Amino acid sequence: MNSYYSNELAGSVEDINLSEIVLPPSLLRSNLNGVEELAESIKHVGLLQPIIVRVNDAHSFEIVAGYRRFSACKKIGWRKITCHVVELDDKTAFEVSLIENVQRQTLNPIEEGLAFRNYVNKFGWGGVSDLAEKISKSPGYVSKRIRLVELPDSVIDLLSKCEISISAAEELLPISSRGEQTKIAIVIRNKKLPLRKVRQLVKNNSIVADSDSLSSSLNDNPLYTKDRILKSIDKSIITLRIAVKKLGEIMEGVEDDWIFYGILLYQRNVLISQIDQLIKQKRKYKKPYFDRHLRECLSC
Repeated sequence: MNSYYSNELAGSVEDINLSEIVLPPSLLRSNLNGVEELAESIKHVGLLQPIIVRVNDAHSFEIVAGYRRFSACKKIGWRKITCHVVELDDKTAFEVSLIENVQRQTLNPIEEGLAFRNYVNKFGWGGVSDLAEKISKSPGYVSKRIRLVELPDSVIDLLSKCEISISAAEELLPISSRGEQTKIAIVIRNKKLPLRKVRQLVKNNSIVADSDSLSSSLNDNPLYTKDRILKSIDKSIITLRIAVKKLGEIMEGVEDDWIFYGILLYQRNVLISQIDQLIKQKRKYKKPYFDRHLRECLSC
């Protein structure tokens, strides 16, 4: 396990009833390939490594890492399983699970892509570079895995079944038409094209776009910049509102300590003031004159 979490994973080792253990809301693995073989191995030599669980908000033991081991023990009829019980928040639990699965190479490229996308986009726990550092991969590796998930379902299906390679699928990413991506993927599958010929096929396709220059032009586009700013403001407002709510909950429990209560009240008021400023800034960006300025910039 990543040394970054060595302190986070302090806890206790307990034998827990399988009936008391629940799956996480965001399960990283969609398949259990090889679980029968793992079950036979555990049956003969035992469980060599405890699974990692945490106590969730519903006071159940939730799996952080070791879903296949849990499933294998369940398959052979065990009533209890040895668990490493740790105290982790949602973000850290997801990171620990992701790190273990990446290190063990138990996720297929699409499962990795979905997990990376959830971390960066759905949950907003960090950027591509932040995640790459935590799992000891390059930012390019993380970005490409996320982009693989955006391929057409038919291409993802071919990739999941190992009918086309990861490298071949990545060559399809610059193609702007999803229909063409599917057609080329089928040709690659049917003719079993090596990577060199895949690259040539994509290069010769007239609809290939330069994704790097497209991304660069979007970032230089004022309309795109405005949209990005507004989204950032909305995300900031939501984050601050959550912080205000949590501070209010903490304050309810420390009303007798007026000094600490006063400090929290001051911080809560500061956050509310910052929310008001962000709302005013958002209104400024949404004013008509700002849109006219953007259109003028585009016409220059």
